[in-house]
Amino acid sequence: MNNIKIVKRQSWGPDVELNYKYFTFSGGEVSIKLDVGNYRFFESKAPVKLIARIQNSNDFFALANIKNALEELGEKDIQLFIPYLSYSRQDRCCAAGESFSLKVFADLLNSLNFTKITTLDCHSDVGPAVIDNIKNIKQLDVIAKTPINEYFCQQKNLIFVSPDVGANKKTSELAKYFMHEKFIRADKLRDLNTGKILETIVYADDLSGCTVAICDDLIDGGFTFTELARVLKSKGAEKIILYTTHAIFSKGVVPLFESGINEIVVTNSFKTDYPKDEPRLKVFDIEGLVK
Repeated sequence: MNNIKIVKRQSWGPDVELNYKYFTFSGGEVSIKLDVGNYRFFESKAPVKLIARIQNSNDFFALANIKNALEELGEKDIQLFIPYLSYSRQDRCCAAGESFSLKVFADLLNSLNFTKITTLDCHSDVGPAVIDNIKNIKQLDVIAKTPINEYFCQQKNLIFVSPDVGANKKTSELAKYFMHEKFIRADKLRDLNTGKILETIVYADDLSGCTVAICDDLIDGGFTFTELARVLKSKGAEKIILYTTHAIFSKGVVPLFESGINEIVVTNSFKTDYPKDEPRLKVFDIEGLVK
């Protein structure tokens, strides 16, 4: 499956997408071949937009090969939309001998010299700081400029909850946007040696009748959210929504629903093949944010 789309905006009609073939040589080397017969694409003078859902190292090498092939065909204004910024969680060295993985990725990405890069809801400010010509669309703007906005407006007795101190600022901005006077804070007590969550604390007493929306940038395995959901249920929350901009779901969605989460809201920033037979999982498209 190709995780990178090549498109050009048109002044009339739909975007033109350029197809390509992706293959690997017997030694593992990645290569691509563009469809050079697509005259509508190459006759347009608009910038080339690459929409890249980078899920592994091969995807990155495919991205580099695509840019090189486009340049060989005379394209000069090549822009990148990388909705989930790879390595954004590895934004510092925590122990001696560790690599600064985000900086390594950023150096490689910078070497490709895209004229413009756009990403969504970056994990921290470090990503935009080490990548050239990048714009980070904040979580609030992702929600406000997509149908996720309408989804939240339809919820009754809604209150937002921040899962930890790192999400407090974003959750505060969301609460203000939806004209709420407050939001709920939560904290995690961790074992400093193992990183295991020992206790989840929610700073609220009675949530009876409330629809509670947990909001964060990313879900991977989801243990933070399953533990938080159990505490929220114990405080009487009637409905629990989990919203994250990026969704990896390395443990699947079943444990999340078993914990008491009623609905999960995500975007297709990381991939497009989420389960389609789970009505409690709401996936919203973000490609309309490409400009």
